Amino acid sequence: MRYKKLRFGGRSASFILVVLGIIAVVNFISARHFGRVDLTESKVFSISDSTKEILRGLDDVVNVNVYISKKLPPHLIGLKRQIQDILDEYKAYSGGKLKVRFIDPQGDPKEEERARFLGIPQVQLQVIEKDQAQVMNAYLGIAVLYADKKEVIPVIRGVENLEYDLTAAILKVTSEEERVIGFLSGHNERDPFDEEVNGCSLIREELERQYRVRKVDTTKGGKIPEDIDTLIIAGPEKLSDWDKFQIDQFIMRGGRAIFLIDPIKLEFGLFATPLDTGLEDMLRHYGVKLGRNLVLDRINTNASFRTGFITYSVPYPFWVKVVRSGLNREHVVTSELEDIILPWTSTVDLDLKEGSDVKGEVLAKSSKFSWTVTSPYNLSPNQNFALTIKEMKPHPLIVALSGKFKSFFADKPVPKPEGEEGEKNEGKKSEKEPEVIKECQKETQILVVGNSHFIANNFVSQFPENRDFFLNAVDWMTLGEKLIGIRSRQVTDRPLKRISEAGKNAVKWGCTLAIPILVAIGGVLRFWWRKFYLRARLAR
Repeated sequence: MRYKKLRFGGRSASFILVVLGIIAVVNFISARHFGRVDLTESKVFSISDSTKEILRGLDDVVNVNVYISKKLPPHLIGLKRQIQDILDEYKAYSGGKLKVRFIDPQGDPKEEERARFLGIPQVQLQVIEKDQAQVMNAYLGIAVLYADKKEVIPVIRGVENLEYDLTAAILKVTSEEERVIGFLSGHNERDPFDEEVNGCSLIREELERQYRVRKVDTTKGGKIPEDIDTLIIAGPEKLSDWDKFQIDQFIMRGGRAIFLIDPIKLEFGLFATPLDTGLEDMLRHYGVKLGRNLVLDRINTNASFRTGFITYSVPYPFWVKVVRSGLNREHVVTSELEDIILPWTSTVDLDLKEGSDVKGEVLAKSSKFSWTVTSPYNLSPNQNFALTIKEMKPHPLIVALSGKFKSFFADKPVPKPEGEEGEKNEGKKSEKEPEVIKECQKETQILVVGNSHFIANNFVSQFPENRDFFLNAVDWMTLGEKLIGIRSRQVTDRPLKRISEAGKNAVKWGCTLAIPILVAIGGVLRFWWRKFYLRARLAR
């Protein structure tokens, strides 16, 4: 008996030693040779095809200096390894053109001075040591250097946005010329330098990570500069023929334009009046018909309203939520987005002439539960919206056009500028009139949205998906498809699929009754099984 116990104990000890040995060998091998499998839907932990293409196209050495302290708080210890993993992939696809250095400037006055010169600050991080909260200084930044140009990521907060930030920095320093985005001004448009709720400074800050942003004023005889790559017309109130002529000729020269046209002018107290910008006939000529209406949708988002001292939030059909099923999955601008919020928006229909060289696509449309209303507008959230429904169907809300456009002014006289410059030029009869470019010199793009509120600061801060859509549109027009695939993978919102009332009731009663019914069925089956089993035993 004792011998059997000893033999059994020996076998158990041997088995444990073998298992421990296998674990030790596996750990030893995996520490030196490891692989990763990214099982996420959008491959958020792998670098995108867009990044790989940019890295393969590098024509000279790009230096990436990672300024990161060796001593970090426990919650950031894995950050350095994650950064290193990402940069290892970058190096692998760069063909040796990407050089990476990890530098700890602390304790090295020269490196600390260089980090400060590059714009990488020393940040204060809170740590818990010996049950006490303490503050420690550390570096967590990246500098991308190419020739005499540099781009800096001052502080790395995490790896979620690191690929986009890093690839955008590489693309910016390696580009031969700086791209310029212009915002039309002088007609009460949304101001990219206005930090109030109705401005669009948050969009401008995002754009400045990759482009130079400036305002363009065509009033008083002003012209659109030649260096503008993409022009944004965001919520103008009234444009003159001279303004329209400048936009038209900009497009004819091959410039790209984004039209964000509001159908109404919001007044105090949720009153609204129809807005005629003067662009309707020119856009119709290009192939887009702006609706004189507002779209409402049962698939919408909540809006907050204030009554006296009380603020309340309710579903608001005027704030249309375009979900995945309403987004064009074939177009690069919207293919990876989950939703867009369009407040107080109008329909935007394609109206291309037969035989036109221009191709049009609907990028976003409302759901089949949407309808339209016309003036006079009642924007109150407390009304009975069911009374406004005439016909529910999907409506196009965003369209994109590509091709060689024909000038709106091809058969029209050149308009005279208004204001001071126009008055100065009136007496100059000998001055030659500007020549009209009657057709696009090269293929270009136009994008039209029946709304400009969605890029305002208050909406961008609430709905970051609006920012992603708009930046995708600008990138598509200005850079092509290089950065869109990276940004779109950051979108994680997964709106629930809308189901009918019958479906809701089925789920509710199913959850309520299913378990008791299953228990009852199980009990009956158990009863019959016991009865059959006992009979069988008695029979034997």
